Amino acid sequence: MQYKTFLLTCLLISASITKAQKTAHFYLDSIAQLNQLELCFSEDMVNLQQTIYPPSDSLSLEVYIKQVAYESHLDIQLKGNNLIITNPNEQTILLSGKLMDLNSNESLPFAHILQRDWGTGSITNAEGGFELHVPSILCGLPLEFSCMGYADTTIVIPHQDSLNLQIVLRPKPYNLNEVLVLPNGNTAEDLVRMATKRIKRNYHRKTAQMDAFYRQTGFRDSTFVQLFEAALLIEDKGIDMPPSTSKVKIKEVRKSQNYYIPMDAKHKWAFEKMEKYFGGHQNVFYRAYSNPVRGYKVSWWYKPLTDYEDFKYEFEGAMWMDTVKVYKIKYEYDRLYISGKRASELSSSFDGGYIYINASDYGILKINRMWSFPKSHKNKDLAIRDDKMADTEYSFQKINGKYYLKYVSSLDCPQGKFTIYENPKADNKDKVIKSRQWAESILVITNVVTERQQRERIRQRELLDKHENSFETNYPYNPEFWDNYSMIKQKPLPGKAIEDLEWEKSLELQFEENSTANVEN
Repeated sequence: MQYKTFLLTCLLISASITKAQKTAHFYLDSIAQLNQLELCFSEDMVNLQQTIYPPSDSLSLEVYIKQVAYESHLDIQLKGNNLIITNPNEQTILLSGKLMDLNSNESLPFAHILQRDWGTGSITNAEGGFELHVPSILCGLPLEFSCMGYADTTIVIPHQDSLNLQIVLRPKPYNLNEVLVLPNGNTAEDLVRMATKRIKRNYHRKTAQMDAFYRQTGFRDSTFVQLFEAALLIEDKGIDMPPSTSKVKIKEVRKSQNYYIPMDAKHKWAFEKMEKYFGGHQNVFYRAYSNPVRGYKVSWWYKPLTDYEDFKYEFEGAMWMDTVKVYKIKYEYDRLYISGKRASELSSSFDGGYIYINASDYGILKINRMWSFPKSHKNKDLAIRDDKMADTEYSFQKINGKYYLKYVSSLDCPQGKFTIYENPKADNKDKVIKSRQWAESILVITNVVTERQQRERIRQRELLDKHENSFETNYPYNPEFWDNYSMIKQKPLPGKAIEDLEWEKSLELQFEENSTANVEN
C-alpha cells in the first residue's frame, strides 16, 4: 500500500513537472480545440515555442488567455471563433514628458526608465525629456523612474497615449556627518579592493543582449562640424568572458559630412601609429562599448581597479544615490619611478578620477576618468578641450540583481587636427592657438534582454569588422527608421547643430551621400 501511494505521488509530481514544461503553443492549441477556436498567427513574427508556466485549468477562458499572453509576452485577442496572436511590439502606447527635481523643477538628464516585468526601458535626454513606446500588453503594469541622488518614482502604464507627462523625483538627502567617516575603519583602497573582489558576484555572468544608441558630435570651438549616429545590437557574453568576445551588429547608421580641418599627411601617419599602439584601428562602436569593469583583468595601460601599486586612493565621502548609500573614492595615477619620486610629484597634470561604490553590495555604480593639466603646462597645446586630454564617464544599472552598463559618455579625438594656429610656421614656443577641434560621444543602453528565447540571433556575416575605420566606411541609410526612432526624439539635435552642419547642404542629403546607396549609384 505504501509503495502504491509512493508511486502515485511520483506520477503526480512527474505530471506536474511535465505540464510546467509545455510551450505556449501547447496551451493555446489545447484551449482552441476545447472551445472550437482557430489559432491565427504568423510563425515568422510570433514565437510560440517558448516554455511558460502553466495556467490553472479552473480559470475562465478570458483569464486563461490573459495569463498565457502575460507569460509568453504576446498579444492574444479573441475575435469571434479566431484566437489572434500578434507581437505586442507592433502595438504600443506612446508616453512622453519630462523628469524633474521635485524642489527645484530642474530637469534630470540621463535618468533611467525601466519596466521590470518586460525588461525594457530607456534613458531621459540631456534636458530630462523622454519619449517611450511601450508594448500595449504592459498596460496597467508599473513603470519606474530612477536617478542617482533621488528616490525612485513609479507610475502605472496607461491604456492610451499620454503626452507631456510631468514626472518628479524627490531628492534623497544624506547625513553631512557621514561625509568624512570611513566605513568600519577601512581605507579608500580597501573599498576599491572589495568592489573589485565582488565584480563576479555583482555583474552578469550570463550572455545578455542590449539595444544601444551611439552618437558622436564633432566641434571646432563652438561650431558643430560632424555628426555620426547609429542604432546597435550588442551581445555581451558576461563578466567571465574577455571583452573581445562581445558582438556588435549595426541596425542603422547615418553620418554627416566631415567639416573638420584635416590633418596633414605627416601628423595623420603619426596619429595612426599611436592608435595602433593603443589598440589598433578598432571599430568606433567596439571602442564605445568597452568599460573598465568588464575588462578589469585585461592587461591595459590604465588599471585603477587592480593596480594598487601605481594608483593612490582617497576617500571623498558617503552620499545617498537611488535610495542606497554610496562611497565616493578619488583615485590618481601615482607610479613610483626609479628616481624615487611618484608620478604625481613629477607632473603638474591630473591623471585619475572617481569611483562610486554601492555601500550595500560594493557594486560599482559609476567611474569617471580624467586627464587634464593647467594652462601653464608645457604641453597645454595637446589638450583636446578645456585643458583636458581625456574625460570619460561609465555608468551602470542594476537589473534583476545584476549590474549592466547604462551609458558611456566621453571626450574623443577629432577626425582632423587637434589645434589650429594663427602662425603655424612659427617655433613651437611662439605659436598662437586660433581654435581647437574635438569630438564628444555617448553610448546609451536602451534595452537589456537576458532571456535566451527573446534574444535576436547575430549571424557571423552580420558582425562588424573590429578593425575597420567606421568614419571612412559607408553603411546603408534608411530615413524611415530614423523618422520613427524614439532615441532621436528623446535626444534631438540642438538647433545650432542643424544650422552649423547645413551651411552647405541639408543633413538629409549628407546622410544619403555618405551611405552605400550613394556609392553604388
